[in-house]
Amino acid sequence: MNIDITARGFSLSDSLKSFVNEKSLLLKKYDSNISSAKIVLIKEGRAEKIELIVSSKKTNYIAKCYSSVFEKTMVNAINKVKSQIERKLNS
Repeated sequence: MNIDITARGFSLSDSLKSFVNEKSLLLKKYDSNISSAKIVLIKEGRAEKIELIVSSKKTNYIAKCYSSVFEKTMVNAINKVKSQIERKLNS
């Protein structure tokens, strides 16, 4: 799976980059057709936002989340995409 991470408004630390990579790879468990993930991390004041776009053969999954900590925001975005995948598979 190709993972593209972009940071806006700050410089991305290695630990945050590896955390985002790890969490993104977990999505392959739910949809084996996922080919890529584009993750944009945005720091605006005290808010930390994540835009997650996951491309699969069948469809694209998109999640936008924000909170005060990137790690928490990433987990929320992954959960949103996971529920989108489950809805798609059950329909």
